[in-house]
Amino acid sequence: RHWRFSESGLEKARRDLNEGAVGRVRAKLEEERIDEDIKISTSAIEYLTVADELSLVTFYLTKISQLCRASFFRLPESVEASAMSYLKRFYLRNTCMDYHPKNIMLTCLFLATKTENTSISIDSFASRIPKTTNDDVLSMEFLVAQSLRFEFKVHHAHLAARGIYLDLQQTLMNSGMGEQDDIEVLNERWIEVKELLRFSRLTDAEFLWTPSQIATAVWWIIEPERITEWIKSKAQRLLMSYLPSLVELIKKSKSTSIDKERVTAIDRRLKFCRNPEKDPNSNLYKIKLKQSEQEEMVKQQEKSLREKVDDPFT
Repeated sequence: RHWRFSESGLEKARRDLNEGAVGRVRAKLEEERIDEDIKISTSAIEYLTVADELSLVTFYLTKISQLCRASFFRLPESVEASAMSYLKRFYLRNTCMDYHPKNIMLTCLFLATKTENTSISIDSFASRIPKTTNDDVLSMEFLVAQSLRFEFKVHHAHLAARGIYLDLQQTLMNSGMGEQDDIEVLNERWIEVKELLRFSRLTDAEFLWTPSQIATAVWWIIEPERITEWIKSKAQRLLMSYLPSLVELIKKSKSTSIDKERVTAIDRRLKFCRNPEKDPNSNLYKIKLKQSEQEEMVKQQEKSLREKVDDPFT
């Protein structure tokens, strides 16, 4: 229930998050500019828009897919699907200007291996990805889990689609038309359905429709006549009413390629509008960290003094 929206509700959630982030990051950059006597005005910085953030997150969704299918991982479909859902959900509550998706992507993938019972040790996981340390992955794990509201179970469309596949298969058998050729054609269509479902994960479909609706739409695109008959045997009015808009969204996902030049340009701009309070390389981060360490030291000293005063043996 926390991850289902109307189209307008989803747009508003992202717009509000982005506007709040821009104001917060501008204030932190201004604070750093004053502390370090930086001459560049924060008003001259081009902050990321909602569209910019979506492009960046979508690019790293494709990276999750590539990692899962890489020869050194070969992770199951459920891990890939959950990791992609985690990344999309994380950025409904956080912004790229606070946390770069390159880092969050790895944490989401590692978390998904655990929640989908494909556990890999952190040493093994990090060692398979170039320039990645254990801390790169683990340092964000609690933040990601918290952003997901600790709701790790995701109901995926590919499972619903497999249910339809088995139902269609059984229908063929029961009708006496289950010839080998028909079964082979259905098997080929199932491969196409799975591929299109992977493209659908790059969209907002899971925030707007249920897994069964997404599965039905994908089957309808691949095998319209067969699935139309199947729908008639279920609840035609309820199922057909949403299909056009969902089908359009899924078809668009397959025809739209990732603009790497645009993503590179956005990533370049992000270096100048990243929240310095969240960036370990920034001076503001180091100052805040030092202040935090000093405050913790004072607390420990005060605690030690209280314990000494209360000690009946001194």
